[in-house]
Amino acid sequence: MTQLVDGLLTFLSEATTPYHAVDAMEWRLKSEGFIKLDRVDGAVLEPGCGYYVTRNDSSVIAFTVGSEAPTEGVRIIGAHTDSPNLSVKPNPVKIRHGMIQLGVDVYGGALLNPWFDRDLSMAGRVSFVAGDGPVQSELIDFKKPVAIIPSLAIHLDREANTSKAVNAQRDILPILQTAEEGAQFDFRVFLAARLQEEFPEYADVRVLDYEISLYDTQAPSLVGVAEEFIASARLDNDHTESCDSLGPRGEHKQS
Repeated sequence: MTQLVDGLLTFLSEATTPYHAVDAMEWRLKSEGFIKLDRVDGAVLEPGCGYYVTRNDSSVIAFTVGSEAPTEGVRIIGAHTDSPNLSVKPNPVKIRHGMIQLGVDVYGGALLNPWFDRDLSMAGRVSFVAGDGPVQSELIDFKKPVAIIPSLAIHLDREANTSKAVNAQRDILPILQTAEEGAQFDFRVFLAARLQEEFPEYADVRVLDYEISLYDTQAPSLVGVAEEFIASARLDNDHTESCDSLGPRGEHKQS
């Protein structure tokens, strides 16, 4: 059980976006001997072997082939690779009040209040060209706090604990850094720099498009006196930001 829980915590730490979740599952499948297919239709499948396919780098289907034809149906397990998050808009940069901020869209049924005052990082997929090369894509993850959505001090918002309404377009604007008057900031250049940090083999990178989300850098953990609960984002698509937990016998709990 300890090995299982440790593996889950590690996976949750890696699966910061649907793309990273699929990437993390893919290398695990490969390490267990599963074979990647471009498509299942027409593929020659060997009894006893495991196979998998991916789609758009954001979903994966894995299966094993039995030694005999099924006589009592098949067993299917499904799960989400996505979860509620803040996704960066196509033209996100806003410079105001001496700050560089990002416009974001709320993806899924996210609870907005828990996003305030969190150490936020960014991860996702970028499409780019390197020099005169073809269009390609890679996954990036800043893996450290690079943004924050600060809340007002209580003496500036006396109603914060009674009737706080969050406007996603006005209030949820992550701050990246301070900016001097007249400063310019190109988000695609910012992503290109990170891409080259993670993939130094690419030179003269120009980012064409991206699918980037913010995530809380607080690591998944065991909580409770006896460490019988798992607290983490991205455990359940419907309650991601409400700190879902699995009890000691695997019961689903919301804390």
